[in-house]
Amino acid sequence: MVKKRRIVIIGAGMAGLTAANKLYTRSNDMFELSVVEGGSRIGGRINTSEFSGERIEMGATWIHGIGGSPVYRIAHETGSLVSDEPWECMDSAIDKPRTFAEGGFELDPSILEPISGLFNVLMGLAQGKETVEDGGDLGCGAEIYDIATRVCSSRNGFSGRSVGSFLKSGFDAYWESVKSREEVKGFGNWSRKSLLEAIFAMLSNTQRTYTSADDLSTLDLAAESEYQMFPGEEITIAKGYLSVINHLASVLPQDLIQLNRKVTKIEWLTHEEVSDDPNAISENGFDHHRPVKLHFSDGSVVFADHVIVTVSLGVLKAGVSSEPGMFSPPLPNFKVDAIKRLGFGVVNKLFVEMTQRNFPSLQLVFDRADSELRLKKIPWWMRRTATISPIHSNSRVLLSWFAGKEAFELEKLTDDEIIDGVSTTVTCLTGKEVMKKMKNTEKKPVPLCNGHADENSATDGVKFTRVLKSKWGSDPLFLGSYSYVAVGSSGDDLDAMAEPLPKLGGGNSGSYQTRVNELQILFAGEATHRTHYSTTHGAYFSGLREANRLLHHYKCVGC
Repeated sequence: MVKKRRIVIIGAGMAGLTAANKLYTRSNDMFELSVVEGGSRIGGRINTSEFSGERIEMGATWIHGIGGSPVYRIAHETGSLVSDEPWECMDSAIDKPRTFAEGGFELDPSILEPISGLFNVLMGLAQGKETVEDGGDLGCGAEIYDIATRVCSSRNGFSGRSVGSFLKSGFDAYWESVKSREEVKGFGNWSRKSLLEAIFAMLSNTQRTYTSADDLSTLDLAAESEYQMFPGEEITIAKGYLSVINHLASVLPQDLIQLNRKVTKIEWLTHEEVSDDPNAISENGFDHHRPVKLHFSDGSVVFADHVIVTVSLGVLKAGVSSEPGMFSPPLPNFKVDAIKRLGFGVVNKLFVEMTQRNFPSLQLVFDRADSELRLKKIPWWMRRTATISPIHSNSRVLLSWFAGKEAFELEKLTDDEIIDGVSTTVTCLTGKEVMKKMKNTEKKPVPLCNGHADENSATDGVKFTRVLKSKWGSDPLFLGSYSYVAVGSSGDDLDAMAEPLPKLGGGNSGSYQTRVNELQILFAGEATHRTHYSTTHGAYFSGLREANRLLHHYKCVGC
């Protein structure tokens, strides 16, 4: 009797469960299939939770465009887009944000809009988006569009350079065109240029959370135009992102997914190590019918014909840098080099509960960290936070996003330190102003307290009471959030990430040696998709790709 081919999928996130779903439903029971997950839950970097009675996402949050997205299709077909319970970003009607600059100055839209338009058109051009002649599609006027396109026209001179340097060149060109104009004013200690630079930096900080790069100067410009998004609005999932994961897992037998099964080492065979004798057992104990040997943290061992590795790029980086490494023999140089060159950052979300509703959405404009005029009471880890906003228009829960060094620091702080830092920051930037329009039918609105309001404020003012934060950077199962193409890497590295081992086509394709040796280790996950990296749908596509690779390899009928 011919044994079924054993396929082990490492990781029960979007990529792993998509692959498992496809292989289980389309292989006609051809395979012995299992999913091993190092943690105690399924979902990976998707982790729907609850805070203050509302559904929130600790990890993946958005469906990035509904036109053509497989995540949207699944959520729509399963009825997950509607709910009677409140959820994060359930409405798009949150009031237009109010923007405050350090020192307590609220900025008028007339100051913000030109810089916002400039930033949008520069990012649009960096990403290779098509625009109308006057830049209207990107929210800016003809003058700003002309400035940005002049910078973009010299883009070839930016070969190998970063998105950050491209943006800076655009801002510098803009400043040269407006610096002599009387209407470009500063506020208090703010000079005209420093204020506009700080607004531009705020917008860049929002972009950091989209990319996970600690600084946009590490983000490769050439690769940015390869990144693709689906058309249509960006939405959240009413019943939680985990509903999509649960749908993918629902068709799998209960014992197919094994939790708390952490893989510590993956041994595989090169062409030279495989015997032509199908009955041979190698000196190191390999069963040549199952050329991959998985070692687990509990000391157990499993042999497999094929392993689909869906762990994060952060885990792979650690796995190829440590001794002993995750793979034995080590991965080939082309794979190791790609893993090392690509970027993998950390983005964390901070949820803060407060005692009152109707808190406005805030945009925060900070002075340079090295400025002598900065307010030293504001902690450094808050100074690149761009926004703090309610998760929907009637919520008592506020949300801020952190990236890079600040995101790592957030993971170390106590709840009291976070509450104190957020309260200090909001009070220093807004004073009493942020409370004036808060609707309170029971008592007169009062400024923030928590020890930082002025002496005349009421003692029963609005307070921040609880916090909840993600900790993706320190979680050993992830070691970060999502990938980006760093300066020095390229889309070719993403393709190299997706390359199976050993490569197909070695030796006589009809021989026993080649058949047992091919496709021992396959790679999936968002960091293996050239145009949709960093997204859940990129992870989905990669899981589908590797499942189809195996189905086609075994000539599965109708796959």
